Amino acid sequence: MSSDGLAAQLIRLGVGETAARIYLRMLESAPVTAEGLDDAETVRPALKELADAGLAVPSGVDGTEFLPANPSEALTALTTRRQAELHDARLAVQTAYRAFRRAHSGMPNAQDLLEVVTGNAIIPRLRQLATTVRHQVRRLDSPPYFTGGRRNLLEEEQLRRGITYRCVYSGASFGDPGYLADNILPCLRAGEQARLLPELPVKLTLFDDRAATIALTIREADRNQSIVVVRPCSLFSALEGLFETSWAAALPLDRQGRTAEQPIRPIERQLLILLAAGLKDDEIAASLGVSRRTLFRYLETLMDRAGVSSRFQLGVFAAHNGWL
Repeated sequence: MSSDGLAAQLIRLGVGETAARIYLRMLESAPVTAEGLDDAETVRPALKELADAGLAVPSGVDGTEFLPANPSEALTALTTRRQAELHDARLAVQTAYRAFRRAHSGMPNAQDLLEVVTGNAIIPRLRQLATTVRHQVRRLDSPPYFTGGRRNLLEEEQLRRGITYRCVYSGASFGDPGYLADNILPCLRAGEQARLLPELPVKLTLFDDRAATIALTIREADRNQSIVVVRPCSLFSALEGLFETSWAAALPLDRQGRTAEQPIRPIERQLLILLAAGLKDDEIAASLGVSRRTLFRYLETLMDRAGVSSRFQLGVFAAHNGWL
């Protein structure tokens, strides 16, 4: 492909014209510096754009030289962003037409309030909703996970920027040790407010006060992968009420993990969380990586320390004494 053709492809992905030209220059004669190119004042923002996009990395003693980076992850991110922008453009046109129709009919249309998203369009749509959050996200979290349960770097970054996340996890969310370690705990440490219920009635996410997504239950997801996007209306208000009711009834989880100050060991605390989540003994043992005998020994030790004789009493004591 010619240089002009490659530059056009980069611009099509959302890279600025100057940044695309500099990237081609890098491929020909890296490293490059702002001072070594035509107009340093124009070039510096373009170099930053390439670095922010993951297409270039600083090098040299003072970091003023730039080299081309492996574009695999950057191109995936640029493609996803471009898809989201195109989706937004399509929605803008549709919204304008619906506003025209409402102005002439005087009646809102149900299509303005509900949107069904299926298949491969789900992940880009969810990411588009998440990246435009300004204040808070409220979530009822339960499998299955469209993103495979990977670490939620976007949420962690938004938490650092001051966006509030309140999540109620179902017991099934703790059934996969990888999801607990790789997704839930990093978000808790980043500042997520979290609670736990043995079961949840629906998978739900509320993005600020402007949109909500509802997903099918784990029993139905294998037959039809889809989500419904709900915009502000009476149904949206009902979903807000469902979340707040679930939040009030759920068991709080320590947002900092309390591994340094808690009166029990981390593995004992994790055992109590899994027990509160309603998992069976075999599932808890597998999640902790211990035998059933060791699990029962942990339980006996905790009940002796709490002075109780049943698991229910242990759960009540743990909740009231900061063990969870």
